[in-house]
Amino acid sequence: MAVKFAQHDLSLYSIAHQLPGSHIDNETLLNCLSKQAGRLNARKAKSIAKRLGIEGRYLVRDLTKATSFASPTSIELSQQVLSQALSSANITAGELDYLITHTCTPHTQVPPNAAWLADVMAYHGPYLELRQACTGFANGLQIASAFCAVNQQPVAIVGVETGSVYFDMDKAFIDTEQLVNYVQMGDGAAAAVLGPMADGKAKISDIYLGQIGHQKQPGFYLDSGSNDVGEKRMARFHHNIHAVREQGSQLFELGWQALQSRGYQLDDFAYILPHQANGHIDVLMAEALGITPDRIINDAKQLGNLGSAAIWVSLSNLIHSGKLNEGDKVAVLGAEATKYLYGGFVYEHRLCI
Repeated sequence: MAVKFAQHDLSLYSIAHQLPGSHIDNETLLNCLSKQAGRLNARKAKSIAKRLGIEGRYLVRDLTKATSFASPTSIELSQQVLSQALSSANITAGELDYLITHTCTPHTQVPPNAAWLADVMAYHGPYLELRQACTGFANGLQIASAFCAVNQQPVAIVGVETGSVYFDMDKAFIDTEQLVNYVQMGDGAAAAVLGPMADGKAKISDIYLGQIGHQKQPGFYLDSGSNDVGEKRMARFHHNIHAVREQGSQLFELGWQALQSRGYQLDDFAYILPHQANGHIDVLMAEALGITPDRIINDAKQLGNLGSAAIWVSLSNLIHSGKLNEGDKVAVLGAEATKYLYGGFVYEHRLCI
């Protein structure tokens, strides 16, 4: 099936992001692993971290314990970012037509994060949740595009991940794929308030989504669904490193081809914002596109891979950095390794946001 473009553009009223706790560098992360799981595992993790280029991250877990509760929880993080975004947009929760959330590390499987978030925000309207990782934002935008065009009311999208609690610092749990997860992933949340297209507003356009996952084994998945609860073990993320390496670059290429099909060229964009898969993303993508690395956003080096929250966090970080001028465009190229999805959009900046 060809890539799917949403029919309607959106105005971005506001965006906010939140990272939990204090910044955790590799030395701290690896020292904690060494104490809990031995020096050998810490040495392996150090080697993996160097290859991935991840130097730091923010986490909701307690690193002094083998397993940990999330603090803050995904609901607390979501409440913080949504409150900030609504305040910046001068909109109350009650004025939202719909609340959309997406995550692959939910507070509870059922009810979804959206239900818990609606409770703490005193939001009485409809909500839905996408159980999706790194392209959850793209599906959320496809839905928001249709809702806003029909109802002419604002919607909010919240992406959050608190996946660090899925790692058990126990030698029986740890293997190479789990060490990749440990050093690569981070926690965080972001919220965007969007509305129907209006003059003078920051613009999200050319919203696209595609997938090439047919008959392919997932590159990344979370177990403990109905397929395997009988094993009575801790839920864990599985990471098929080789499959991701083989398919990952193709997803970015397909995303760029999708934007080219709309008539865009590299010179149209002040920045390229790819999914934050690793800390070398700026150099790797710059080489592929033939441009300088300073035009590629690389937050992964200091934040890690934030999964479902990654694109929103990086876009929020860029918008609030002051680097963008009036009318600057950003090409967003999302990629998801679960079943090989690609999605993104074009962001056009307005100084009033």
